[in-house]
Amino acid sequence: MNNRGRESTPPSIRRRDWPSVPQVDCRRIVSIWEEAFPPEERSAHDTVSQRNSTWLWTAHSPEGNLIGFATALLLPTSEAAYLEYLAVSPSARGTGTGAALLSSIGTDLQEERSAHGVVLEVEDPLRTAGRDPLLARRMAFYARWGALPVPSLNDYFMPDLANPGGLVPMTLLWRGIRDDSMLTPDGVARVLTDLYHGYYAHAASKDHLEDMLERITPAAP
Repeated sequence: MNNRGRESTPPSIRRRDWPSVPQVDCRRIVSIWEEAFPPEERSAHDTVSQRNSTWLWTAHSPEGNLIGFATALLLPTSEAAYLEYLAVSPSARGTGTGAALLSSIGTDLQEERSAHGVVLEVEDPLRTAGRDPLLARRMAFYARWGALPVPSLNDYFMPDLANPGGLVPMTLLWRGIRDDSMLTPDGVARVLTDLYHGYYAHAASKDHLEDMLERITPAAP
């Protein structure tokens, strides 16, 4: 097979559970994770470090090499799937690997009755220092999948995982799993409460959740 044939072969996506992932693949996941996400978005408490996400997907080249991954957590109160990380190896970017991961995530989660939508955080391209054009392209990447900014939450910040007390400007995105309905303000409050009582409990200041909840625009009467 020539190089052109190999390039046109789509990546294969595998839904995994952490105990079954061999050490060589775990090391590769960590390497991609460290390259793709800055320190303020990584933590010894997250599921790549702990290897304990609810869902894990890995992407593989036609030769079988691990070239990308995604992790997601079930948020119990809001019944949302929190897409924690999705990353592709630099050498595999532009090959459709990220889109293939999202396609598999959407298909697999349709079968999970425990979650009714996917929520994720993306760096806000307008409020991030430097205005990296990559951030706008990332927003567009998720928009093509149907994940759109939650309109009822303005000026959202996640806690800085590398610098206690710091804040990272983010945009909260939502994609319905079985329909295209947007997350309601009450749903946003439940998602944030799940995140800050669980996932971010080790990093957020005691007033962070209350501050974020106050930024939610109530539903019109």
